[in-house]
Amino acid sequence: MVYLLIGISAHLAFWLLRSRMGVLYRLAADGVCLVDGMLQGGDEDEQLDALERRTSQVLGSFLLFLTWVMLAVGVAASLPWTWSWWRGAADPWGAFATWPGILALSVGGTLGVFYPKGRQSPSAYSPLNQLLHRLALDNPNLHRRLHDREVKQWRKSGGVPEKRFVIVTGLARAGTTSLMQRLLETGTFSSLHYGNMPFVMAPRTWGRVHKPKATALKERSHGDGIMVGATSAEALEEPFFKMLTDGGYIGGGALSPHEVDQEMHAAYLDYQGLVRAPGKTYLAKNNNALLRYSGLRQHNSEFFVVMMFRAPLAHAASLRAMQRRYVAMQQADPFIQTYMDWLVHHEFGLGHKPFAFEGDGGQGGDPDGLDYWLDRWTAYYQHALSVDGHRVLWVPHETWSARPKAVLDKVMQTVALDGDLPEMAPHTRSRTVEEEVDPQRLAKAETLYGRLMERALHLD
Repeated sequence: MVYLLIGISAHLAFWLLRSRMGVLYRLAADGVCLVDGMLQGGDEDEQLDALERRTSQVLGSFLLFLTWVMLAVGVAASLPWTWSWWRGAADPWGAFATWPGILALSVGGTLGVFYPKGRQSPSAYSPLNQLLHRLALDNPNLHRRLHDREVKQWRKSGGVPEKRFVIVTGLARAGTTSLMQRLLETGTFSSLHYGNMPFVMAPRTWGRVHKPKATALKERSHGDGIMVGATSAEALEEPFFKMLTDGGYIGGGALSPHEVDQEMHAAYLDYQGLVRAPGKTYLAKNNNALLRYSGLRQHNSEFFVVMMFRAPLAHAASLRAMQRRYVAMQQADPFIQTYMDWLVHHEFGLGHKPFAFEGDGGQGGDPDGLDYWLDRWTAYYQHALSVDGHRVLWVPHETWSARPKAVLDKVMQTVALDGDLPEMAPHTRSRTVEEEVDPQRLAKAETLYGRLMERALHLD
């Protein structure tokens, strides 16, 4: 009987600890946050105050964790000890030291780890996955230290920066992901991918630990038919610029253009070297690239930009649909917004931040209305037309959808790279918009769309 009670108590104790794993995750997060604070530069008095706060957080988390551990130990010992004492055993603890007692403790504890199953998390990211992302992306000083170490190793091993690279950009929902994926299929490029998450600043170091295999593809969260897997490329380089600028271009309500000095440009080429495989060209999809395009171009005349655009009303309707979709998703799962904020993906959702370009009439308005997104479309592409057009390829979404292979061939010819073109079928779905919008806004946008089409790449 006593051994049965040992097993039952151990099961209850480990189940109790398992149900309080959030306490352990909090301790781990606070501990790494303390290390991150030790690596932080700046004013010594401010740094000391921050370290004191973080130390207090770690101490509080540790005491809370210790309390639950002691409670679990008490649960594990209570039933068998009480039974032995009630039976008049000379040594109520003796049963724990026998082989049957150790076996009962092991079996009961193991079952407590797995059964009963806890309440399913509403998030698509498990608590452990969320913790890992938080450790990497919420501790910029530690992440930067890993990055700097990796860059030094890359240089020491003979790594050489290359000024020639390709960026696919445009306002979100213009077809940038689709084109980037097809460019990668030519075998000519290297790009960041989901397997680099969450340590996107140190992809080589993380790659020695995490080696994701190509998995079955599933439709991405946009619900737009684009399939992704563990090794699919994605827009993941923005944390690099957030790190170098200390997030200075990320305002409370908008994203603003920022300068790129020679040092930042050189650091960007080094970062590309960490991602680029030998003999390949760095490729990035980055819808924020226009924020720093002018600064990069001042230091580099060799890189290419593929600027994608779309008929304004259909584009505005697609953006509005994504805004509604992500607001609902983030309300149901707040970690999605946290994840997107870490990656500076503010295109839509509760964390939406429009671009604030010089001369823009303002970022006000209701994101639930088409007029708002028409304004965003006009401001974005008006600014795009104003920058240096050197080595910028203008690709209409409609042309890409109708003749994808011809567009891909033209892009590859323009950037002077050879590769095997994948087979692609035309995209036949189209968006019909019947909702009324401000006619003056629409006319302004359509006039601008005509100017964009004048620059569009021409197919044979």
